[in-house]
Amino acid sequence: MVRYEQFGIGHTWTDEFGTASDPEQLAWLLSYSPYHHVRPGTDYPAVLLAGAVTDERTGDAHPRKMCAALQHATTSDRPILLRRQPDAGHGPTDSTTARETLTDIITFLATHTGLHPAAADADTPPPRTVTHVSST
Repeated sequence: MVRYEQFGIGHTWTDEFGTASDPEQLAWLLSYSPYHHVRPGTDYPAVLLAGAVTDERTGDAHPRKMCAALQHATTSDRPILLRRQPDAGHGPTDSTTARETLTDIITFLATHTGLHPAAADADTPPPRTVTHVSST
C-alpha cells in the first residue's frame, strides 16, 4: 500500500486510501499494508496469490513482491505460489478464462486444505492441473 499510487491509476485513489507523501497518512498505510506485515521466520500456510499481468488498477508488481516476500520469510515447506494471468486486467473476462482461473484456485485450496471431492461420474473430465503458476 505504501507505493500503490506509483503504479497504474493508483494515484487517483489517494483521497480514499491516503498518500505516502504525508507522514500521518503513511503511518495509516503501513498499519494495514499486508506486505509490511510479512515477518521472517513465520510458518506461513500454503498461499496462492493471483494477479493479472496487464492490470492497470492493482499492478503486476504488487502480487510478485508479496509472493517473493512470503517465500523469503516462511519457515514452512508449504508452497507460496503466484498465478499470473496473461492478457487480463481488473475487469470481466471471457467465460473460459474465468472457469480456468476458478478451477486453479479451487484445486489449490482443495489440495492444501485436505478437501477430497466426491468421486466424479464417468462423463466428468478429470480436473486440469494448475499451469499458470510461478514460484517467483
